[in-house]
Amino acid sequence: MFAIVHKDWTEMPVDRQIVVLKKLKPEMLCTFVRRINPLKTDVSVLRWIAARQEIDLGTALTLFFNFEPARFNLLPRDNYPRDLREYCAVLDVLCQRINCGFYIPIAARRMEDPSLVSQWLRKQEDDEGLGRRGRWVLNAHILTPMVEAKSRMGFAGRNGPRPGLIQGLFTPLFVSNRP
Repeated sequence: MFAIVHKDWTEMPVDRQIVVLKKLKPEMLCTFVRRINPLKTDVSVLRWIAARQEIDLGTALTLFFNFEPARFNLLPRDNYPRDLREYCAVLDVLCQRINCGFYIPIAARRMEDPSLVSQWLRKQEDDEGLGRRGRWVLNAHILTPMVEAKSRMGFAGRNGPRPGLIQGLFTPLFVSNRP
């Protein structure tokens, strides 16, 4: 496992940061992405992260909300500060990919605070009622797995532990399924 120290990360050149991220396994990449501060990370690194298929829906939403998009959501596009326009473009990409289903929801990697999604969707509905539309509108149907209660979510497959290879191979030979 990579131990990336914050000080080392921020002082690394951008191309080196991407090389380090490429070496991470998907689970480690998602864990790391959830902890970075996007406004202190280079835009090209954020673009690289947003383009990864290994990123799941919970991680993409966590990154999206780490940008604190509510501050800029209702501003006209021309009113964004110049230094934030590239970051807003990354938010555009994240929003588009979230809405089209590019990021797959994984039950083991849910958001730490799914209420952020619920609040965002509620705010969208309130804005729509007032005749306003923000820059980043998230699709409620795509985000349903993130806002559902864990107890309501169904689990596919078996709920118990899986047998090992040898047990899985030989058990069907010796155990009858007949009553």
